Amino acid sequence: MNGFLLQNSKLPKIKAAQAGRAGGFTLIELLVTLAISSVILAAIGSVYTGLTRSYTTQNVAADVQQTLRAGIDFVVEDIMMAGLDPLNTAGAEFEAAGSTAMQFTSDRDMDGEIKDTVDFERINYQYNGNSLLYRKLAADPLEPLIDNVTGLILLYLDEDGNDLGDPVAAVDLNDIRTVVISITVQEPAGRGGMVERTYTTRVRCRNLGI
Repeated sequence: MNGFLLQNSKLPKIKAAQAGRAGGFTLIELLVTLAISSVILAAIGSVYTGLTRSYTTQNVAADVQQTLRAGIDFVVEDIMMAGLDPLNTAGAEFEAAGSTAMQFTSDRDMDGEIKDTVDFERINYQYNGNSLLYRKLAADPLEPLIDNVTGLILLYLDEDGNDLGDPVAAVDLNDIRTVVISITVQEPAGRGGMVERTYTTRVRCRNLGI
């Protein structure tokens, strides 16, 4: 009888030891868990970084595209007005035309004269290697219209689509009928590097050759 009780008295100790092992983790189990967690966190961080970089790049690309469109629309509107001479007495025309600069006139106030004191009657565009500059009044300094410009090409075509050269000779300035504009802008996008966009358009000079 005493032997039976002695054997049974060991049962609570065995159960307690088993319960202790079931309720905790061994050192190896903790290390394995930490390793797996580290791998998962690294993967999540990599995905997050990639998404953030892509988002930044897309935002910068959209901004560059919008800047280009707004700037070129401004230039296009002016070129379409080049040669405006409703009274046929102002002599409005292209005065200079090169691959990185141009100057032209238009009788904006329709008084029969080209005056340097009237905005946009003698307008000038120039590329300085970084920005597209413009001057709306002859006495004004050149101002930046589009920044971070890495390339600008201006082509001048006659009625038949022939390239009039660079720069256009003085005797051929009156033959300009179309201007082709190609502008490249580059801006930083953080870790995404540089974002570059090129916009090209053709502008018909509707007031020339009338």
